[in-house]
Amino acid sequence: MLKVENLYYRIGNFTLKNISFSLERGEYGVILGPSGSGKTTLFELIAGFRTPLRGKIYLEGKDITDLPPEERDISVLYQDYLLFPHLNVFENIAFGLRKRLKDPKEVEKRVLFLAEELGIRHLLGRDIKSLSGGERQRVALARALAVKPKLLLLDEPFSALDPQNRERLRRFIKDITTRWGITTLHISHDVADAENLADKVILIKDGEIREWGSFERVFFTPKDPFAVEFLEVNFLDGVVVDLSPNFAVVEVCGNPLKVSNAVSPISKGDRVRVYFRPEVVRLGGENNLPCSVREFFRDRFFFTLLYILILLLI
Repeated sequence: MLKVENLYYRIGNFTLKNISFSLERGEYGVILGPSGSGKTTLFELIAGFRTPLRGKIYLEGKDITDLPPEERDISVLYQDYLLFPHLNVFENIAFGLRKRLKDPKEVEKRVLFLAEELGIRHLLGRDIKSLSGGERQRVALARALAVKPKLLLLDEPFSALDPQNRERLRRFIKDITTRWGITTLHISHDVADAENLADKVILIKDGEIREWGSFERVFFTPKDPFAVEFLEVNFLDGVVVDLSPNFAVVEVCGNPLKVSNAVSPISKGDRVRVYFRPEVVRLGGENNLPCSVREFFRDRFFFTLLYILILLLI
């Protein structure tokens, strides 16, 4: 498992403050946040490219805070790939693997397996310089996975891919890391990555974790106002008109709305905001709400943005 405890780091005017979270072995964590929030700095602290001023990092129970990157058993896939230009595709993928597997046949077997799964087997003899951005990205991913690391760090791994290959790669990464028991931490600005991959979500802004926990907890019951906005959660304002141990009745646009799982204590008569994800919205028959709801919804299956205008009129 990966455990991060109270990390503190300062660079220039930016401070990463009291960062704490954990991932169980084989779990997939997605770090979300806007540009400049500290995602990459946290990534580099875990990888060993920076040293925290305070705090600890544990991997499989071992303190790796002060270990050099090459001793951490971590594979890193950067956004710019960092492939070896003097080696062909096969040799790039096999580079780290040759240090772990002495049998050349086993090396070849794993390289061929990953190349086949990633759709790059036909490229194995090619020069790196001749590849497209998407092809280079898949080669870099194969190289990172080949050594079966204890922790896989991914920095925007789908940025250079078209929608079809992005979908295929998402399924592959989730499947292979689950099967091989590889703990994965994935930096992204795309909420769809968390929706389709994450067991745990870490939402960071201005060097602080604003929300973290299971996908269901963070996405369906966010507590932080920034999280509500960033995760594209919709809301309706209303007044609490009735309470029970398990739910509240909120009057919205003059009509009662039954709501469960309040995230903070409420009382009858309180003005509240009801949050809901676009996935739970359904078009009904007769409408009783004199309201218009205009919002865009993310299609979590085809990974495109579908802008749907819903007019709820009497």
